[in-house]
Amino acid sequence: MSSQALYDVLFMFKDIHKVVLEFADSIDEDQLNWKPRGYSTSIGFNLWHLARESDYLRAVILERTPQLGEDFGEVTEIWAKESLAQKWGFPTELNATVGTGLSDEMAATLPIPKKDELTDYLRRSYEALEQFVELLDERYPNFDNLDENLKKKLENIRLNLLVFLSHDCRHLGMMECLKGLQTGFGSATEQRK
Repeated sequence: MSSQALYDVLFMFKDIHKVVLEFADSIDEDQLNWKPRGYSTSIGFNLWHLARESDYLRAVILERTPQLGEDFGEVTEIWAKESLAQKWGFPTELNATVGTGLSDEMAATLPIPKKDELTDYLRRSYEALEQFVELLDERYPNFDNLDENLKKKLENIRLNLLVFLSHDCRHLGMMECLKGLQTGFGSATEQRK
């Protein structure tokens, strides 16, 4: 029988989001778009993917759990609300995608926007997800006195939040590797300076 670990998901999201955003701020446009020979994605792709995944996660949870209520925010993703696919010239068939399952060829051709626009989208996606988790923590600090259906949905939401937290960590590692290949310095090296 498994037991729930005690952790603060909001703190961990804010921590990894801060690290990813600081990483994004530390690179220039060339580093954002650089890809090693034979590799299909850049740091920019990874940042776009993290923004899309966070934006999507919050929206899909709200869409599938309407009993949370309107004060949890709009169901519509920033991506759709602001027509970012059209604005940035993404293929129309990718309007709903978050980057998962793309072929290497398709991923390599995505028109990653300028760093400032991309990091703005990432920052806002992260903020919206953090606000969602904060309200979830306030409203449902435990699963006491809940009907079984809502309890199962909340357990699933918590599990998905952890999956997405580890997802962000994996992409941060990939981006640090890509930066290290360009500069010769990874995050561990930079901390020793």
